[in-house]
Amino acid sequence: MINKYSFIFILLLFSISCTKNQLSNQTILEEEVEQIFSCVSYDDLLDSQNTDQDNLMQYWDKFVADVKCTTGGTDFGERNPILNIFFEYRSAAQIASGVTPDHIAYSTYSGYCNDSRVNVGVLYNEWTEKNLLQRLWIMYHEFGHDVYKYEHSSNPADIMFPSSTRSDIDINTFIEAKDRMINRSFPGIRYISCPSDS
Repeated sequence: MINKYSFIFILLLFSISCTKNQLSNQTILEEEVEQIFSCVSYDDLLDSQNTDQDNLMQYWDKFVADVKCTTGGTDFGERNPILNIFFEYRSAAQIASGVTPDHIAYSTYSGYCNDSRVNVGVLYNEWTEKNLLQRLWIMYHEFGHDVYKYEHSSNPADIMFPSSTRSDIDINTFIEAKDRMINRSFPGIRYISCPSDS
C-alpha cells in the first residue's frame, strides 16, 4: 500500500520529469530557427572548429563572393587588387593604462578614397573578445566604408551603424543587414566625400 508521502514523492518526481522534458523540447525548438536565404554560406567562417579565425583575408574573400552573387555586380577582388588588411597590436602599457579605443577596426583615407586599394586595420586584443558572428559583422562594416564609401548609419539594425559590440545579432539579422548594405537599400545612406568627388 502506498502511503501519503510515497504518493507525494512519486507525483513530485513525475512533475519534475515532465518539466525537464518540456524545457528540453523548448530549447531544441528555439535552436532550430530556419536560416533565411543567402547566396553564400558563412558556415566556414562561423565554425568554431575553424582554426584560422584570425586570417582576415577570409573575410575579404567572403565579402567579394557575397557582393558578386547578391547583386551579380562588381568584382571587388579585381577592382581592388592592393589589399592591406591587418591586425594592429596594442602594447602592454596601452592595455594597462585602461584607456580603451572607441573602435575595434577602421578603414582609412588611403582605402576608401582609392578604388584600387583596401586598407583596413583591426585591433587584435578587442577582436579576440568578439564572437564569430560579431567578427563577420565588423569586417563587413569596414568593407562598407572602404569599398562603398558609406558613412555611418543612425539605425542600429544596419551594418554601417557605428557599433561593433552588438551581442544580440543572429545569422538572420546579419543576412538581412548585409543584403541591405550590398544592395544600397538602407534608409539615409550617406557617402564619404573624397577630394576627387568634388
